[in-house]
Amino acid sequence: MISDWRRLFGQGDFPFYIVSLPIYKHQSDVRRMDCWAEVREAQALAAKNLPHSCLAVTVDTGNHPDNIHPIDKKEPGERLALCALGEHYGRNVVYSGPKLKSVERLAGEIKLHFDHVDGGLIAKGGEPGEFAIAGDDRKWYWANARLEGDTIVVTCSSVPSPKQVRYAWQANPKATLFNGAGLPASPFRTDNWPGIVQNIH
Repeated sequence: MISDWRRLFGQGDFPFYIVSLPIYKHQSDVRRMDCWAEVREAQALAAKNLPHSCLAVTVDTGNHPDNIHPIDKKEPGERLALCALGEHYGRNVVYSGPKLKSVERLAGEIKLHFDHVDGGLIAKGGEPGEFAIAGDDRKWYWANARLEGDTIVVTCSSVPSPKQVRYAWQANPKATLFNGAGLPASPFRTDNWPGIVQNIH
């Protein structure tokens, strides 16, 4: 869609900023596939792969689980402005929350490395939450996570040989991971296992 609009308007690769989906529906205690999370992932991939694009993450916003259109427009608007200032106008501003940079699979744990950690990683609520972990059997379990500098270490006693991690992978997660500038991390996963939207035609 973005490429088509740019072609039709004939203005080159003009800036295109995306507001990620806010929280919606009710929180789930069950680890499962979630199409809302997969759409957020698609938004993040579009912003990452298309030139002059930027993602304003709003997973920490939303007024009511049954209201798909949040009332608060100020927070998304300010984050879009940061995208424009940092990406298009070249201002020295923090415009992104933490982004997964690399993954270390260690004995009994997975270590996640991030960039865009301006001011350090911050766990709201005291410790990182909303992390799930899985082994080769692809069964997800809620995980323990701890901060180690600009990394997060994820473990779970039910998964002695962990292979993959997901963060905030549901429609209405509790956003816990931020940087020192107060910007949230976008939900992410380290696996590429088939999801729900791949089967929608």
